Amino acid sequence: MAEALLTTSAQTQIGDPGLAAAAAGDVAVESTIYRDGQITGGFTETIGPLALLVVFFLVIVMLSNQMLNSTLEEKENRVTEMILTTVNPTTLVVGKIAAVFAVGAVQILVSLAPVLIGYVFFRDRLAIPELDLSALHLEVGTMVVAVLLLIGGFVLFTGVLVGIGAIMPTAKDAGVILGPLIFSLFIPFYATSLIISDPQALTVQVFTYFPLSTPVTAMLRNAFGTLEPGTAGIVIAELFVLGVLVLPVAVQLFRYGSIACSDKLNPRAVLARK
Repeated sequence: MAEALLTTSAQTQIGDPGLAAAAAGDVAVESTIYRDGQITGGFTETIGPLALLVVFFLVIVMLSNQMLNSTLEEKENRVTEMILTTVNPTTLVVGKIAAVFAVGAVQILVSLAPVLIGYVFFRDRLAIPELDLSALHLEVGTMVVAVLLLIGGFVLFTGVLVGIGAIMPTAKDAGVILGPLIFSLFIPFYATSLIISDPQALTVQVFTYFPLSTPVTAMLRNAFGTLEPGTAGIVIAELFVLGVLVLPVAVQLFRYGSIACSDKLNPRAVLARK
């Protein structure tokens, strides 16, 4: 009662309901964000591209080990030798990539299924807040760039994984390289604040154009609007060109590495033979 009387007295002394609400901290704010003189959605525009970055992260984490093991386990068990007597190496590698990607897609769907089921059927019981998609702004150009970066990064990374699986004799030996490889792919996350605040910094430029760190860095810059169209075109072309170049080399290494069961394959000797 005393607190209510004090509040009423203060509001009476101020005399203006709006100023009284402001003094109490009960202020409703509507913000409008501009970029280059045009109204933008602000942080809501980053949700879509950042969601694709999360998908890229999940795909690489879930599929990298499976991709490596699918190549090395058959190689260790001498199964690949019999398969290659009737199947072209390129067909075999492409089939493995497609199969592992399908498995990863199923894993992501299975992981998201409980959340979707809970939201649709049990939202009230679980006290899940309602998702308002009306405030979500998706820029077509930004989303197209994000999708191309995701595909290009996946193509390049899978080609590198196939090459590692062809060179290394066992999964244990390949694991020594896989750890640093994934670390180099996601090391730009440690420089996220620099990528957002100063995209022209030397470190950010190196991360942007270095092939293994390009997908994550470029997707972060694309989400926060600091990736220029020219730079986007260069890094997308870099990923796809390197992916197209690495994959045939990986297939060639796989052709000879599948019969090198106990020794590490020498890539120079194989490429020179080609």
